[in-house]
Amino acid sequence: MTYHEDGTRIHNVQGQTHTGNGAQYNFYYRYDAGERLIRSGGDPLRVALEHRRWLSRRFIAPSGYGSAIEKLKTPGSSVLVSGPSGAGRRTAAAVLLHQAGKAEDPFREISLDGLQDEPTDLAKGERVLFDLSDVSEEKFVDAQALLKTYWGRVERCCGWLAVVLPPEHDHLLRSEFRQLVVSIGRPNGGAVLQRHLRRADIEVSRSMLDRSVLGELLGSSPMRELQQLSELVIQARSQGGEFDTWAGLALVALRERGREAAVQIASLNDGRQRALLFTAAMLDGAPVDSVFRLSERLLSRVDYPEDERPRLDRTDLNQRLSELGVEVIEGRIRFKALAYGSAVRAHFWLYYPDLRQTFRTWVDDAVRATEWLDPAERQRLVGRFAEQVLNVGDFRSLTDLVEAWMEGTGLLPEALVVLRQGLMDERWGSDFRMRIYDWSIDPGIHPGLVRGLVQICVDVMAPHHPGQALVRLHHLARREEVNGSHYAREALLELARTDRRLYPRLLGRVCEGLERSEPWRPDVEIFLALVDPLPVEASKEVLARGWAGVLAVAPTELWVSGVEAWLSAARPAEDGGEQLMEILIDAADRLHTADRRIAVLSRYYLLAYDWAATSDEALASVSRADVAARFHRKIDRAQGIEPLDLSSAESTEGRGR
Repeated sequence: MTYHEDGTRIHNVQGQTHTGNGAQYNFYYRYDAGERLIRSGGDPLRVALEHRRWLSRRFIAPSGYGSAIEKLKTPGSSVLVSGPSGAGRRTAAAVLLHQAGKAEDPFREISLDGLQDEPTDLAKGERVLFDLSDVSEEKFVDAQALLKTYWGRVERCCGWLAVVLPPEHDHLLRSEFRQLVVSIGRPNGGAVLQRHLRRADIEVSRSMLDRSVLGELLGSSPMRELQQLSELVIQARSQGGEFDTWAGLALVALRERGREAAVQIASLNDGRQRALLFTAAMLDGAPVDSVFRLSERLLSRVDYPEDERPRLDRTDLNQRLSELGVEVIEGRIRFKALAYGSAVRAHFWLYYPDLRQTFRTWVDDAVRATEWLDPAERQRLVGRFAEQVLNVGDFRSLTDLVEAWMEGTGLLPEALVVLRQGLMDERWGSDFRMRIYDWSIDPGIHPGLVRGLVQICVDVMAPHHPGQALVRLHHLARREEVNGSHYAREALLELARTDRRLYPRLLGRVCEGLERSEPWRPDVEIFLALVDPLPVEASKEVLARGWAGVLAVAPTELWVSGVEAWLSAARPAEDGGEQLMEILIDAADRLHTADRRIAVLSRYYLLAYDWAATSDEALASVSRADVAARFHRKIDRAQGIEPLDLSSAESTEGRGR
């Protein structure tokens, strides 16, 4: 928690608490005996959908929302959401799109930092969220060209577009967009808080809310603060009592904790007690003996002089903790006051800037010495650490730690916690996405880093920025170890198959990779996996380009099975496999040398012959022999060998007689 002149910001409350916008998803990472990374959680599209449902269930319509609904009444419509800061513009835009169209209609978030990674076309009925709420004046002017592009695309695909406008840049909005603007007001604060509490099974009437100590906040607090307040009330419930008690504890935590922590820390004249207080705040909920050992470790890091008194002359740990407002319950520590640990953490990080590097090294020590903390405790510590580092803007120190931790699988879960928090941070998310891109294109990337980045692309980036996740996964797949595990390739293919908007994007990238002067060899196997089975929306031109690239750079044994799979797919095809065969022939025609072309066509001929001679139990109206015969005729024509037309020959012979 950070104290400011106009209020207090709550950061982490004890436990898995959500204090931001939208749903909270807790991911846990472990390795099974086969060293395969396992993550509990749904697929990316499902997570994104649940996020929107979470918002929708807690949403209270602000003034002006009805006009926004009217703007999006028909497919192909767009709306620009304006309003004062703290009114919940982004939430309103997301809920508008969630309620537009059908549940199965695709949903996309676009951002200025990932435009080159976005698929250029929209699917039919696609819903697009474009958040410009935090862009600078210069970027806002430039972004309007992109806005116009998506406005037209949404109209053509009968989709929906919602744009979140920055309130301070209204004067820079181009006149052509003003017809789309709807200004929303602040939602009813009491209704917002009541809805959030009800979702946590806390039933409280509006009159009770108004009479409580929280009543003074309902008319003026921004939506983010009201959501934080609801989380504090939920935390206070665990201490027993009635709603008025919880409300009082929550208000004090929101408004007073920063001052209280500052006063306490200033009153401590003993560096040992300050070190213990900081350690307790960072390890809130951890075993008491771990807190003691890591407190001593921190003292050694700052070269604090040792206490030379005999050990039995010193105060015991229980009394020292009690003097700091920390209690021990069943061997674990806990601050007596609600949200006090977060206030202490924020104070130390903000007002001891010269110790931040020491704190960073101390955290590194704590997570590497695995005997001190169990996996869950290490991840909580890392999460609190990452939160404070992001608050003070030290982005680089976090990414450096991530890189070091990912060199071995032992600390991969901790590194993933840091990356997830960085990616979800509104201020630093784009910087983390760019850093992940830089890692993904590094030819010397460590295998452990590849594994972790794959997981974070799937779990965190893909739900909100699928195009950017796809690009990074593709780069990682190209750099995986030869004959090693193919985490990136498997995740890449799964993402492209799960989100069909991404399939043509990946297919095009693979074609470009195979057409380079120095082709990406891993793209061969990615392409062959993409076209087996063949999706109906694939372009014949792109498929021919991809096959030509494979035929040009890959040894025969790599692509033979792919051609055989297409011959098998030709049997049940409505056109008898004509298009599939034409694409294969077209691909051979695109080869740069005549010798290579002839060699490929000859191999086609032989493998079709062998394939036809292989028996199977597949049910199809067309036999293998018939498919192979048609393919042979196409190969003959491609080589300039016209097959004998027996009916024509018999007619000529009859006329001669």
